[in-house]
Amino acid sequence: MHHIKPKHFDAFTLAEVLITLGIIGVVAAMTMPSLISDKQNKERVAQLKKVYSTISQAFIMAVSENGTPDEWGMGEMYDENSHFIFATNMAKHMQLSQNCIDMDVSTIKEVCVPPVELTNKNIARSVILSDGTRVTFRTYTGECSFNYSKGNKKNALQHVCGAISVDLNGHKLPNENGRDRFSFFLTKDAIVPSGIKESMYEFEQACNKTIDKPYPGFSNSNMYGCTAWVLYNENMDYLKCNDLSWEGKTKCK
Repeated sequence: MHHIKPKHFDAFTLAEVLITLGIIGVVAAMTMPSLISDKQNKERVAQLKKVYSTISQAFIMAVSENGTPDEWGMGEMYDENSHFIFATNMAKHMQLSQNCIDMDVSTIKEVCVPPVELTNKNIARSVILSDGTRVTFRTYTGECSFNYSKGNKKNALQHVCGAISVDLNGHKLPNENGRDRFSFFLTKDAIVPSGIKESMYEFEQACNKTIDKPYPGFSNSNMYGCTAWVLYNENMDYLKCNDLSWEGKTKCK
């Protein structure tokens, strides 16, 4: 009778185990920040789409109730009452956790904490949505006569009346355009995301992190034109690479 000898396997040494764990740790340390960032960006894309739906629905209801924005009785951009009218007509159709429209300036700074340049009531008015998004309304012209189409092109950025700035996580960091802060234009006909094709603040110029001041006359123009890209392409890859375009590459990989 033959006996089958059991096979013997060489065990890993403690040093080999430690080296393997070290390699796994290094790989994890290199990939985890990217994975976390990708997850955050996907959440921001979803939230921005939700906010766009919210303000678009509010616009439709405001128009149904008051007529088109050029009929709302708004004036010019440094008229306190103009921003009050714009914000009030829109906000009444939104679910809010904080309404700073008619608060005094010091309380606005504490409760809604809008960007410094949009704190005073003669510049803009702000609210906080139930999901924590800060929405800031600013009138440019009550006649809705601004045209932000590029050159002689005609697109959705005609008859501009004002702008809406949103910060997806309120006053929490990073408070940066194209990351948690995004902008829309109020036109006579619709709410239009910034950075659409053939607009003055076009994506390729105004959503490129390598360009510090794409429009020198507008101090906050860096990364100002990212909103349309996020909504239509459902990514924030412009934070990873700089060669994306409407007519070309829409993802970094």
